[in-house]
Amino acid sequence: MMHSSRLTRRSVIKGGLGLALATTALTTLGLPMPARAAGKKVIIGAFADGGLTPFKQKIIPLAKEQGFDIEFLEDEYGVTLEKWFADAQSGAGQYDLYLLDDPWVPQFGAANVLEDLGAGGIDGADKDWIGSMIDMGYWPPQQGPRVKGFESAKSTLICVPFVGDLQTLTYRNDVFTGGAPKTWDEVIAKGKEGVAAGKIKYPVVFRGVSGNPIVTSWYPVFLSFGGSFFDDKWNPIFNSAEGKASADFFVGTMKQNAPSGVVEFDSDQEGAAILGGEAGAIIQYSGNALKADDPAQTKVAGKLDFGVVPSQAKAIAQMGIFIAGVPKAAPNKANAIEFLKWYVSAETQAKLSEAGSIPVKRSAFGIAKPGNRLIPVALKQLDAGALPRPRTPDWAKVEELLGIELNKALQAGSGGGAALDTAAKQVKDYLTTAGYY
Repeated sequence: MMHSSRLTRRSVIKGGLGLALATTALTTLGLPMPARAAGKKVIIGAFADGGLTPFKQKIIPLAKEQGFDIEFLEDEYGVTLEKWFADAQSGAGQYDLYLLDDPWVPQFGAANVLEDLGAGGIDGADKDWIGSMIDMGYWPPQQGPRVKGFESAKSTLICVPFVGDLQTLTYRNDVFTGGAPKTWDEVIAKGKEGVAAGKIKYPVVFRGVSGNPIVTSWYPVFLSFGGSFFDDKWNPIFNSAEGKASADFFVGTMKQNAPSGVVEFDSDQEGAAILGGEAGAIIQYSGNALKADDPAQTKVAGKLDFGVVPSQAKAIAQMGIFIAGVPKAAPNKANAIEFLKWYVSAETQAKLSEAGSIPVKRSAFGIAKPGNRLIPVALKQLDAGALPRPRTPDWAKVEELLGIELNKALQAGSGGGAALDTAAKQVKDYLTTAGYY
């Protein structure tokens, strides 16, 4: 879900300080902050993603019944991060709510450009939250390592989970006739049988494009092999024995059992392979998974089922939730916070689940008729294990460096472990320059 960015920790902190000074100056002069609130207008900025379709189709009309005047502004994923960050830094006030990709939270948090939603009355301690999701809304993190400059800062709720997106397995039930494959070895072995039987062309498919796509596809394999990304001092440890084994498996065995052009595959190509009936299994986010039962979008409706990600040592998926923040320069700030309180209520989350989207409150997973078969499987995955990407404003750069090396190894069809060694040195050098040590 995430693209590479030129933003760095230094730039966001510098930008945040600039905005903070600007805000202070306005307050000192007794001037009002930007405000053009009218009624219950809320301007939502979002990036285009199939995971938001149920929200657009079912929840926005409900919000309008509650009196909210929702303006939904959508952009391509690749431009939203820098566009919104510029809006927040400059105080332009073009949006009331950003629907962020969760790895962006540290960048906005470090820059101090989002409102304290806890102070606005949103209860981050509500036991109905999915704990791993609400934790991602805090900056600095409540748990785990913190970057320099934020070691002793108060942890503040600056975002709330909006759609509970995460990776799960989609597989062909006529190939894996005994249910979801439990291990990566089973994915390959049973997939080969499906190829031999003429049911599919390839056991597996994934994204191989450099940067975010290949790292996102490799990450659940890495986690399932038992890998960890950083230690508690931000030293890269993803090139451990477990990490190298996962990378060698990914660029070797998985590539050998995937379409020949997988090195250049992104979401569109991997989606076409599974929905077109060519591939036996895929790890993907909900945006594409939600198409599995739609005959207009797949040639194999009725043959695609869902399961937790395969395990080698563990069955751990990558989290990639949509998460909402209110910019300090929002023109209709009070409306936006009121809207969020309504949206994350148990009642509205139940409606979101009925609409077929993955909720962020546990009670909404338990409704009588969830709108999609993926929803109960998503809860199983959450309970089995789902982790966010490391909570650092520099994740985009780290991912870019790692993605380049993994892509080179994938092109070669070998050398995954060596690629991680090279990337680990590059990441260490970059973070050293950025002042992490």
